[in-house]
Amino acid sequence: MFKKINQYFEEVLCTFFLSVVFISVITQVVLRFGFSSAAVWAEETAVYGLIFATYLGASLGIKRREHVRITFIVLSFPKKLKVASIVLADFFWLSFLALMIVQTVVYTQLLFNVSYVLPGLKIELKWLQMFIPMIFALMLYRVFEVYWVWKKSGWKGLPLEWNFSMVQ
Repeated sequence: MFKKINQYFEEVLCTFFLSVVFISVITQVVLRFGFSSAAVWAEETAVYGLIFATYLGASLGIKRREHVRITFIVLSFPKKLKVASIVLADFFWLSFLALMIVQTVVYTQLLFNVSYVLPGLKIELKWLQMFIPMIFALMLYRVFEVYWVWKKSGWKGLPLEWNFSMVQ
């Protein structure tokens, strides 16, 4: 069960949030041009749906090792230098993720000291903002997962390749 959830978590949530964006935008277009009206919730729903889909897509890219990397230079290096370059880049990536987790937690804590209600959705921003540090933590987990899978393979290949069948 955990393997299935782990394997499809980002895909399912990205599909859901992109569907929310699509439905919100189409609803807004139909209401505006067909009925000269508007849904007050549609724009905010589309914006936050796109934000969540973007962050979850980044996590998916990490999980599949499909993030933008300039690997054509690295792949021409000898194996030890390839591995060192990739690990160093991932160290900087992990540092960035840790910084983002800390900063988004601080920002979210500040939101708990004020009351900012989104006018269209009628919910407080802090409840949506809480998910951003969680998604950064998911990205951090995915980087460690890639190295865990690489370790389980006996350090074969490079930590650029993704083999989900190795994850138990």
